[in-house]
Amino acid sequence: MVLLLINASLCILSAVIAQPRDTLTTEQLLQRKGTAYRALIRHSRYLTLDVNHTIGGFRRYRFFEGDEIHFKARGETYRESLYEVTDSTFSILVANEVMNRDEPVTFRLNEVQTIMLHRRIPFVTAAGTIFPLAGGVYLIADLVNNGQINARVLPVTGAFIGSGLLFHWLSNPHIRINKNHRLNVLRTY
Repeated sequence: MVLLLINASLCILSAVIAQPRDTLTTEQLLQRKGTAYRALIRHSRYLTLDVNHTIGGFRRYRFFEGDEIHFKARGETYRESLYEVTDSTFSILVANEVMNRDEPVTFRLNEVQTIMLHRRIPFVTAAGTIFPLAGGVYLIADLVNNGQINARVLPVTGAFIGSGLLFHWLSNPHIRINKNHRLNVLRTY
């Protein structure tokens, strides 16, 4: 009897506590997933960077509308979100401080000289920042403790700084557009 009362009270309590959740719309779900999923619903064009390394092989990077793209064109470096992609051009929004609004700037694909990628590689990206700092701290700590730079510390410090720079270069490559690295426009269907 007591067990029946406890069971009934728990059922009533769970019905009172349980709140109905609002279901998310398709747009809200796609906004959480990112721009690549939004392109699956709405047919659109997107930029691709086809990279054909001699050692690493072929790799394709995709840039959809709304993605941030970092590139060099017309002698200037841009890091803006991709606004629009057409058959042979793409546009970004650049702030116009005089008019106090964003204005689209259009680039032809052959005007782009370099694409800068920002990849998040676990441990490697973090090591690209931490290792040079650790090497510098190690060198300064040895200088403070001994009053002079010890010759045995320099190879360790150099290894830390060199490996940190290598890891930073691996995480943030700058890819020149040429016959092996091409910028194209593709379409989702």
